[in-house]
Amino acid sequence: MRGMYTKEAQAQAKLMEAAVERIHPGALARLRADPLGELRLWNDLTIVEIDESSDSSRCSVAGSYQPNPPTLVVTNSLSFARRGFTALHELGHHLQQNDIALGATIFGYSDPDLFEEEACDSFAAGVLLPDDELLTRIGPRGPTAQDVVDLYSVHSSASREACCVWAARHLQGAGAVVLLDSAGVVRFAASRSFIPPAKNSDQSHTPLIEAALRNPGAGASRDETYVTYRNGGASDIVYGQARWFDANYLVAVFAPDNAAWKSLSLPRPDTGSAGSPRWWTCETCNESFAVAERCSRCGEPQCPHSHCGCHAKRAAKDRTCRHCFLTLHPSRFEPGSELCRDCV
Repeated sequence: MRGMYTKEAQAQAKLMEAAVERIHPGALARLRADPLGELRLWNDLTIVEIDESSDSSRCSVAGSYQPNPPTLVVTNSLSFARRGFTALHELGHHLQQNDIALGATIFGYSDPDLFEEEACDSFAAGVLLPDDELLTRIGPRGPTAQDVVDLYSVHSSASREACCVWAARHLQGAGAVVLLDSAGVVRFAASRSFIPPAKNSDQSHTPLIEAALRNPGAGASRDETYVTYRNGGASDIVYGQARWFDANYLVAVFAPDNAAWKSLSLPRPDTGSAGSPRWWTCETCNESFAVAERCSRCGEPQCPHSHCGCHAKRAAKDRTCRHCFLTLHPSRFEPGSELCRDCV
């Protein structure tokens, strides 16, 4: 579940910033002004721009990192600001995969891939949107949707995505900051201890987004709204506020309580009805999901990636090689050996 490691990712991002300054003194300020221009001057990296349809990365941004040789792949059909955020996100992967201390931190978490991804988002947002300059732009109760719009259009040159990540980091409780297009389709989401709607999911039928789409330029606020998930389920009832960036994009902030735009937004009692889906956390990918299907063999719920109890049972038998540190099936080891067959 994205947003699981918000505070931990912020701490990792600070270490990543320190690593940048150690390798390239003064680079953080230059990266803030022109990420792609600065990175093209680095001899230890290559920047490659590709068409959007060519990239199949699992990153939350439109890009990828290729380690051999170190290459930051950035989609070239995006706005300049978003290309900068993407380049910094991929630089985050490079730093974490090439710095021993940063890499060791990643594998201390139950879902290292998710932690690495969240740290990359936090690093990119932190470079473009430094807290010491911007925290005074929001109130002590956290960001409103209008604060996110102002952050993008008035107070910085960062991308909408970077502004969403920064705002989600400063929510005073659980919640999500979601970027949507003019059709109500999710383009990006950043969250904190809240399951966000999936990218490319249609939220136009939900109470908040439906109202915002009816009020172009003005947006909307709702005390009772929700987000829908790709398995057909929905979140509990939450508070929501939406504001338009321009004619093409709007941002929505969702919060179960502590909504910054309300003088009082108390936590609600359990709003799930008897027919609400049961939530489960996958033991393999650690993603939280509403139970819709169960495996016919083990009877455990299947996550959206088709993991179930069968996968967890197999994973429990896997062993880690003491030399290459790869986690492999027991058949890849000689009886009694701590080294895999490839390392013997």
